[in-house]
Amino acid sequence: MRRYTPELAVSLQVPGDVQVSPDGSRVAWVTAPIGHAQPAPASSLWWRQVDGTNEPRQLTAGDAEDRAPRWSPDGRLIAFLSDREQRAQPDRAHQLWIIPSEGGTAQRLTSFRRGVDLPAWIPDGRAVTVTVDRLILAGAEDPPVDVRVASLLPRPRVIVRVPLDGGPPSVLGPAAGHVWDYAWSPTGHELAAVVSPSDLLDSTPDQTRVILLDASTRAERELLRLARLPASLAWSPDGRRLAIVGILPGHPDDQRVILLDLSRGHVSTLDPGETTPLWAGWLGERTLLILSAAGLWTRFDRYEVETGTSCPLEPVPAGGWVTPLASLSLDRRTLGLIRQSPLSPPEVWAGQWAEGLRCLTELNPQLAGVELAPMEPVEWQASDGLAIQGWVLTPPGSRPGERLPLVVDIHGGPSAVWGATFHATWHDWGQVLAGAGFAVLLPNPRGSTGRGAAFTAANRNDLGGGDADDVLRGVDWCVAQGVADPNRLGVGGWSYGGFLTAWLIGHTDRFRAAVCGAAVTNWASKVGTTDIRPLNEDRFPGPLHEQPDVYWERSPVRYLGRIKTPTLIVHGEADQRVPPGQGLELYLGLREAGVPTELVLYPRQKHAFHERAHQLDLLRRIVAWYERWLAE
Repeated sequence: MRRYTPELAVSLQVPGDVQVSPDGSRVAWVTAPIGHAQPAPASSLWWRQVDGTNEPRQLTAGDAEDRAPRWSPDGRLIAFLSDREQRAQPDRAHQLWIIPSEGGTAQRLTSFRRGVDLPAWIPDGRAVTVTVDRLILAGAEDPPVDVRVASLLPRPRVIVRVPLDGGPPSVLGPAAGHVWDYAWSPTGHELAAVVSPSDLLDSTPDQTRVILLDASTRAERELLRLARLPASLAWSPDGRRLAIVGILPGHPDDQRVILLDLSRGHVSTLDPGETTPLWAGWLGERTLLILSAAGLWTRFDRYEVETGTSCPLEPVPAGGWVTPLASLSLDRRTLGLIRQSPLSPPEVWAGQWAEGLRCLTELNPQLAGVELAPMEPVEWQASDGLAIQGWVLTPPGSRPGERLPLVVDIHGGPSAVWGATFHATWHDWGQVLAGAGFAVLLPNPRGSTGRGAAFTAANRNDLGGGDADDVLRGVDWCVAQGVADPNRLGVGGWSYGGFLTAWLIGHTDRFRAAVCGAAVTNWASKVGTTDIRPLNEDRFPGPLHEQPDVYWERSPVRYLGRIKTPTLIVHGEADQRVPPGQGLELYLGLREAGVPTELVLYPRQKHAFHERAHQLDLLRRIVAWYERWLAE
């Protein structure tokens, strides 16, 4: 059988944005290549009967990026966003379109400069709302030259009503700020909206407001504040309650389901225990469906608001991972979602949740005949006795007891988790490395999600401390189990995983090769240049201007003189989250110190890569680097 390769990893088709029709009979979704052939992404819209009686039908086709499908209340139309008419323009923008749900010619409804976002049908079906750049609505002109004035970079968006009958668009509100998300009440009389001062991510910590906006008078009322952007927002069917998955100010790392009783003005939260809630939807006026990360897997629970009781549900097979967000029909009986597992890529599932969902897609037939590596859950003990979880992949055909070169792949975040996913993409290297003959350890050190707030907060003010030791203990476990050759160890990761990689090679000589992907190497300069400064400072005892020495003490470049490990550094040139200067600082320092190193920069790529050619080059370089330095 064939092994998994970088070429297969960049050939995947992936689904997104699953939407169940109001009557529950059909489901629509977006299909996109994981690696795009051109600099501008492309995607198409598809739908299928939930009962599986027809083959998947393609609703849109071509080179455009068609996304965000939204069913009309009667199910006859689908609104969506597309860049099809502005794709070749430097300032590419998405406009609002509608198309008959059975197929036909799409009609454009908007032509706003800088485009629109976040489409949603008004419950009466006579109009669609979108968000539009406030400055454009105010008549602002773009600068005559391509200068960038920092104070003018924010482009906040406001909710605008677009009638289907061709009437003029009208602004609904709010009066100020940027709308990140919103949801219409069942009656259509009001909206709940998530708002912060601007569209820059550094404006969101403790300044994210959830407001109630009257659709007729434009009057607004603040309901609560959040410490972060919420993961989901949902009205109960009777319009009396809102369920929000988010974090309240003063409770970092403690993501919960927050319940707002609008009739009483009461706010309560559900204790997630040793899980991390990801999404919540209403099954009835007093019943919630909650999706959570629970250890290495996801799970569903049915929660009764009045009694405070819950019970587990299993609408899809256990042993996999469900991607938020899910979608429910108007009667709350039909559920649509995206599920994947360690041995199967993401697919669309839908059906009645009480009876079990069925898989409706087979997006990657090219994987037939490919032998994938087994991905086994493992657990080891930290230095302080804390149980640490992760996964181990071994190459197909490897013999029990055979000591293999081992690569440790550390996830980003740190508030993230290596779950029961298809670990086989440009970003998730497990199957690619296993296909090349390496054993792979995927650790979830303290700071990861899925095990409650205390575990997620356990590396706060201690980046590179207990979390780094957790990783090294996992390597010890692999050696003790006879999986890893202690003389052929590699380490790598992306973002926070890249940081921890750079940190580890400055504090141990155990690794013979390292790959730092989009790595934080100098916390002082990173905090000074990133788009999420407050979120980074939140991981330290205080802000940079008050405690600069703490940031420098936890910066990998502080320990350049200790590093001996050959290191490949890879970075997107357009990365605003971890600017490419971070990689350059490490590269120039290692080169000056005489350490074998290479820096590779990828044009146009942000924190996440989207161009196929760059993804393929990245994976090939990673495999070649480990093959070079971990050879016998």
